[in-house]
Amino acid sequence: MSRRISQGVLVVGSIGVLINIVDAIEAGHLEPHDAFAALVLLGAGGELLEERRPRAAKALYAVASVLLVVAGSVAGARAWASFFRGTAYDWLDLGLGVLVVLYLAVGAGQLLAHLSRRASRSRGNARMLRE
Repeated sequence: MSRRISQGVLVVGSIGVLINIVDAIEAGHLEPHDAFAALVLLGAGGELLEERRPRAAKALYAVASVLLVVAGSVAGARAWASFFRGTAYDWLDLGLGVLVVLYLAVGAGQLLAHLSRRASRSRGNARMLRE
């Protein structure tokens, strides 16, 4: 993504976060969907920091991932509970719950693949040292 687009997304995400803060103050509570403006903000910030500060960018991406999983899990759990009770639910929240499960499955698969490659390299290095 170009720098100018990332800066625009950062501004839009910031405005969204401010709107959600005002909305949460008026309503007296936060809703899970209020976190998604912060996700946009964190993603754009990570994108802007990636070249100059890669560790900071990774930290922002990690915070965004945790926020996505938490907010999506809460929204999805509420919607699925309503679905199984037969009460009113939101299809978007149902889909969000499914997407969070898929996101976690892909992340777990990537972690297992990384650990497997690392163990394989370690075994290969140990063989070379023995010879």
